[in-house]
Amino acid sequence: MTTGPILSDPTAVEQLARDLRAAGSFAIDLEFVSESRYVPELCLVQVGWGAPDDPQVAAIDPLEVDPTPVVELVADPDVAAIFHAAQADLALLAQRFDIEARTVYDSQIAAAFLGLGDQIGYGGLVESLLGITLDKGAQFTDWCSRPLSDEQLRYAFDDVRYLLRAWPELHRRLEKTGRLPWVVEETEELAARAATRTPPEEMYRRVKAWSKIRGKALGALRELAAWRERAALDSNRPPSWIVQDRSLIEIARRAPTDPRGLHGIRGVKEGTVHRYGREILDAVRRGQQNPPPQEPRGRPLPDAARAWSVLLSGLVTARAREAGIASRFIATRSVVDELVEWWVHGDRRQEPDLPLLTGWRRDLAGEALLCWLRGETTIEIDEASDAGIRLAD
Repeated sequence: MTTGPILSDPTAVEQLARDLRAAGSFAIDLEFVSESRYVPELCLVQVGWGAPDDPQVAAIDPLEVDPTPVVELVADPDVAAIFHAAQADLALLAQRFDIEARTVYDSQIAAAFLGLGDQIGYGGLVESLLGITLDKGAQFTDWCSRPLSDEQLRYAFDDVRYLLRAWPELHRRLEKTGRLPWVVEETEELAARAATRTPPEEMYRRVKAWSKIRGKALGALRELAAWRERAALDSNRPPSWIVQDRSLIEIARRAPTDPRGLHGIRGVKEGTVHRYGREILDAVRRGQQNPPPQEPRGRPLPDAARAWSVLLSGLVTARAREAGIASRFIATRSVVDELVEWWVHGDRRQEPDLPLLTGWRRDLAGEALLCWLRGETTIEIDEASDAGIRLAD
């Protein structure tokens, strides 16, 4: 199979963007390198458009030319962008180009809603739908090195060529089963999550064991985590490379006031103190002067209510199995726990804002869970069904 052109000229990129906009839809894939980086480095952008049986394909070399005119089409509501396993690609576009996807489809999500397997790989999808076995040997090669090999180019262009061929069949099946709106909703949520980055001031909540410290130490941790996040973005290095979580916690607890105090904390290297010592000490001082307000602790659930979560999670799994989709698309265990906590401690006159209680998720499982909580139904063992359990009046 032939490859396509590799564009490195701004005029050619702009013309490609016009062609894709005129086509109204296109397949897109990104090759990037994430090792040793906080935000992955974009190394290649591939697109396919036109007739699915004989698509046109092209690639942009972002190491040579700005790909913005093409990648920003992902944010155009009038142009459909088709990805496979879009999460990492959408996150990269959001971080590097401030792009939030609009009309976007994810063939991996589509496949999951059609019972083709949860998180099916691209090669498996193409083989299942088209009967074509792809060579994936170049998947983990160094995409930032130049020149790219013939194997890499074949791999890169196959990623959009066959995606453009597979999508119409997925779309047809989704329309036939009435699940296209489900996929659209799930992909829109994925795009929104990918475009949302936690503010530096809230990064302390992602530090392991942050909830175990209080008062001034928590204020110090908040400032330290915010400083580390900005330093990681500035250097494009993982936050743990700057200061590990356990060391950050210990700095917040001990609140050193000089470099000697930093030297005594396990995991804080000499180079870290030399490069960041003053910034770390300043963050500790600021945080101690402005600790966050004490957060109210949630009331514990009674033993019976904790058992309800287990039972209702089983019902979600059963409904998912009947529908042929992964239960995580309906509700995770944490979402079920939130529902039960609301029922036990919340205002039952006002339903909680949970995806489980809206749209197709409510129709498929959410209403059933509410009926059980209200005592309108019971859950029974049903050995004759694949689900294993069922609701009974």
